[in-house]
Amino acid sequence: MSDIIFNKITVLKKDLYSKLKQIMLESGWQNISSRPSTDYDVMFSNGDDGKKEIYFQMRDIASTIAGSSATFSNSSARVFSMRLSGKYLPGASGVSGTFAKNNDTWKTVAITYQSEVPPNQPIELYYSCNKDRIIFLTDYTPSLGLPSTLNYIGVPVTFADEHEWSACVFASSSIGSGRRLYVTDIKNDYSVTAPISRLTYLGLGGKNQIGETILMSNIIYGSTSEGLKGTIPEVFSFGSTDRLVNGDLIKDQDKVYKVFETTPGTSTIYSSFVSKFIAIRVQ
Repeated sequence: MSDIIFNKITVLKKDLYSKLKQIMLESGWQNISSRPSTDYDVMFSNGDDGKKEIYFQMRDIASTIAGSSATFSNSSARVFSMRLSGKYLPGASGVSGTFAKNNDTWKTVAITYQSEVPPNQPIELYYSCNKDRIIFLTDYTPSLGLPSTLNYIGVPVTFADEHEWSACVFASSSIGSGRRLYVTDIKNDYSVTAPISRLTYLGLGGKNQIGETILMSNIIYGSTSEGLKGTIPEVFSFGSTDRLVNGDLIKDQDKVYKVFETTPGTSTIYSSFVSKFIAIRVQ
């Protein structure tokens, strides 16, 4: 089980994007964008082991359209956007850099499921960040009835050594369609202009509980042609919704995990984590 305890702070929605950037920079990431007006924020890290090359773009734009100017922070939009851009070579100051995956599509990073969030709305932000990844969950006061949303950007745990630049994954409890995640083209096995999505799987049966034992697991990703490729650490899913309630605390000796509902009621589940309920360690 996870030894990583998520931090918790309160932040206004209008400050969320800048706070996430600050958290990453303080955790050892760099913003290497040479022209923010066109390249936006280009986050880079050598990873916790100092041997990786992890890149992705993010922007304070509430759209997946390439040239959009619709802002996230100063509007009631529930999404900003990111892109798995692969390697990035900065230009001179004020000059656009070069992306290895220059035609990969922008992805929406949601902070709740199908609802607007005004700029001055307080958000409970749970996060875990190191040089390999950032994981953040946005939660709201129960009176609003807004589901939580978790996003994961960074290195997965792979089942085989990778070469060239390091794998970078984008997974979300509000991924937009089906049960999948996105991953960079780490071995040039695919067109550098195409986004790569992989199915996600949960190796649990249709029950959450055997006796007094709660069953939860990390999700695994892969494809029917390549098999299982890796797993997403620190985030746990469940085999069914039986006996689970938003806000439940699950104790494992001295560890405490909190359960969050990420999809309301009987709405269709579009989650990388398969289940509508997920759990993270909070103590």
